[in-house]
Amino acid sequence: MNKPLLIILAILAVGLIAASQIFFIVDQRQQAIVLQLGQPVGDINGPGLHVKIPVIQTVQYFDSRILSVDPEPEQVVISSSLIEKQKQSEEGEEQPEKDASSPAIEDVSGEPIIVDTFARYKIVAPLQFFKTLRTIHNANSRLQNILNDATRTVLGKTTLKELLSPQRELVMKDILSRVNKKIEQDKLGINIVDIRIVRADLTAALLTSTVDRMVSELNQRATETRAKGDEAAQQIRSTADKESRIILAEAQRDASIVKGQGDKEAIKIYADAFNKDIEFYSFIRSMEAYKNTLADPATQLILSPDSEFFKHFDDNR
Repeated sequence: MNKPLLIILAILAVGLIAASQIFFIVDQRQQAIVLQLGQPVGDINGPGLHVKIPVIQTVQYFDSRILSVDPEPEQVVISSSLIEKQKQSEEGEEQPEKDASSPAIEDVSGEPIIVDTFARYKIVAPLQFFKTLRTIHNANSRLQNILNDATRTVLGKTTLKELLSPQRELVMKDILSRVNKKIEQDKLGINIVDIRIVRADLTAALLTSTVDRMVSELNQRATETRAKGDEAAQQIRSTADKESRIILAEAQRDASIVKGQGDKEAIKIYADAFNKDIEFYSFIRSMEAYKNTLADPATQLILSPDSEFFKHFDDNR
């Protein structure tokens, strides 16, 4: 290889090295600041190709996308619903009626619960971020502390009933507002995009006591319901028995009246028939007596031949 070619290659190499020290590229997913002798001197305006002073200046990159911080679940003491009710009573607010159909969990208050939250944030001022936090790790650690403090403060005045109801959205907005306010005060260069309460569970001890209390309340209500049902059933049975006795008595009275009228009419008919033809009436009555008495082949009668019972069988009469 000749000497001029080596010189050209050397010049190209030096030029590439110099260019790499002078020019740098910021990706669409990144944002950057320039450091001069380790101290920040300014933000980079947008992605693309940029220039810096070799050796003296360096570039610090930060992610421009939404980042996440997910603290470990922690115990938080929620507000006492009894205190809230007292406050509302003092303020003259009308209390909603308690639903008696099921035991309420709203009285579980002033006790620790397990709360799991997460936050999504974005670096909006890289220079300020670098001055106060420097790294993502430091930012996550700082945000966890701020988020935990805000969560404790807000849940300290929130009952479990509110936390498990649609009011939960308002609770999360309150936490978000407090966290962003603290971030602005500390000038961290970031902005919280969203905060969510992933889980809010009772502790093991509180869950056991709560379930036991709810079971006890259900058993008590079941006992009261059964007692009321038995009382109502007894009243219904008593009313039904009374009405049935009245109906039967009235039916027997009406039957006696009808039977008496029938007997009266029968006696009248018999009397009329007897008066018209005494002999024929006696014959008919005897035939009926024979029919009723001798209908059964097993019937045996021991009578004298001249008995009045067989008077119609005697040819001499």
